[in-house]
Amino acid sequence: MKGAVSYARAVIAVALLSGCSAAVDPAAITDAQTAARIKTALVNDPELGELAIEVRVVRGVAALSGRVGSQAQVERAIDLARAVPGVIGVQPNLQVGGDSPATGAQPARQGPQAGDAPEFDPPPGLLAVGASVGWSIPNPEALKTRVSISPLLKIGRPSGLGPAIGFDWFHADLESIGGSATLTRVHVKPVMAGIGYTVLADRFSLTPSIVGGFAFNSLTVKATGATQGLPVEVRNSVVWRVGVSAWYDASRRIAINVSTGYLMTGLRLTVLDGGRLEQRDASGDTTILHAGVAYRLF
Repeated sequence: MKGAVSYARAVIAVALLSGCSAAVDPAAITDAQTAARIKTALVNDPELGELAIEVRVVRGVAALSGRVGSQAQVERAIDLARAVPGVIGVQPNLQVGGDSPATGAQPARQGPQAGDAPEFDPPPGLLAVGASVGWSIPNPEALKTRVSISPLLKIGRPSGLGPAIGFDWFHADLESIGGSATLTRVHVKPVMAGIGYTVLADRFSLTPSIVGGFAFNSLTVKATGATQGLPVEVRNSVVWRVGVSAWYDASRRIAINVSTGYLMTGLRLTVLDGGRLEQRDASGDTTILHAGVAYRLF
């Protein structure tokens, strides 16, 4: 326990000295605090307390290095580290076998050994782009469900409150106003930004969010002529969406996304009816379900 206290005091001292600098990195201070908690858990464990296990934390990923007596002790160290709040991944660089040095010795850094648990390398950064396939289920009966493709963008991997971005493009077949024939296809391409709250769990993240913005709308007319109630033009519109997005980091570069939400917008249509053009309003409210893949650029 004394070793843990000394380690924690050293970490806090470093953090306080760093606070005197103009270039304070809050993430580094958080990592130092997390490392102190992990070291305390290891020192207080009856199986691992006498072993010299070095702990380093970078962006929530804990690297454990040193020498232990068995693979069971490796697994024990990993479990203790993962249980500490703030840890999103563990890199076990622990060597099994040989003499186990006493606590306080400086172990040589070791590379991954055979039999070690799989490592999780943290994703490299701030921006991932890709595409998603979406199923739209419009609320108005006049709009029919269709499958569409939209862009996919992920910025950063912070926990807690942060910015959220949404596209959720969709298109749907639109029946003639007052008729039953499907003569027009409406394309809704929103660009939205807002706020979300992210919860992290190892490689997974879950973000409920609310976003709003502007939808760039267009029509594809399948029929021409003086058809009764034929929509021939649609204006751009303001759009809102409440939803939730789940990400899984399959590797350092590849991230998989599944999201769902309810999108709300009003469609201002120009309708050809009886040889005259009229302005009519229609609801574009739609339930959206997307699944896609993104590639991290940096």
